[in-house]
Amino acid sequence: MSLSGLTKATLIPSLAALTVAASAVLPLPSAQADVPPDFARLGGLPLSKEEAPRSWQAQREMIAIPASAYPLGRDDGAAEERPAHRVALAGFRVDRTEVTNAAFAEYLNALKLNVRGSFSAGEITARNAAGNGYDLLREGSEGSALYPIIALDDDQARIGFENGRFVPTAGYEDHPVTETTWAGARAYCLWRGARLPSEAEWEAAARGQDGRLYPWGDEAPSESRVFISRRTGVTARVGSRPEGASPFGLLDMSGSLAEWTSTLKRPYPYNAADGRETPELAGERVTRGGDYIYDSEPQRLTATHRDGFSNAPERGHRHIGFRCASSG
Repeated sequence: MSLSGLTKATLIPSLAALTVAASAVLPLPSAQADVPPDFARLGGLPLSKEEAPRSWQAQREMIAIPASAYPLGRDDGAAEERPAHRVALAGFRVDRTEVTNAAFAEYLNALKLNVRGSFSAGEITARNAAGNGYDLLREGSEGSALYPIIALDDDQARIGFENGRFVPTAGYEDHPVTETTWAGARAYCLWRGARLPSEAEWEAAARGQDGRLYPWGDEAPSESRVFISRRTGVTARVGSRPEGASPFGLLDMSGSLAEWTSTLKRPYPYNAADGRETPELAGERVTRGGDYIYDSEPQRLTATHRDGFSNAPERGHRHIGFRCASSG
């Protein structure tokens, strides 16, 4: 199926409709969608050690989170974090760090989009991209039938195009990728044979079983544990704050970028069977972990914070990134 078939009337395909060898660009569903999903597939380059070494390695170095009942929320926090309860989760695996600019550039190169010439990060225009290559890689495409996967027209993006390939901005290769939409984050994970974590899985991986307030414990955030700059565009390489590691060794789960989850924003208690994990439904998706600029106060850097700033799923955001998870 060509990219021209991926319209706003097309819903996000299920995992069963995809293979690792088929790279998928996944549009967000229309708010008015009330029909069964029209499964879409886009042939591209499969994930491989040779063509995508960073993504290939990240997939194989995921950290295992054991099956258990994990604490979720708290009774002494913000209203959206109540009530405290426990959720039984099957075992899963999750990335140690957030996905980087270099890794996401590997995915863009696998898609073989309609891009020509060169452009610096944040400067894609109709002169160097056309059709799907233009509409899927920029915001402000209200007249287009396609949803973007990343906003490469935003000056906070850190991926450009040189010599026929997408490349990260020099010095930002190992910084977390910014400006991905929710659909773009999900598409990258599916290409890797993974998925986005649910917010319950995210909190379990960040918090463990002992009900701690922050990934590292109950002590207040500090510069050695959390990256916070409060300056737009001033990010840090992933894993730069090892003292902030979660009980399972995950890094940057507080500060750095907020992170997309698979979960629709709905009240607690969490119930995966109530529709909040349905990818075909429209609505805002939960982001977790606070961020380096907007949600940088201690009460928003907790492992339970779930009311992230400005998380519309069809937009790219300078303060939101993601990491991938997989079942079993």
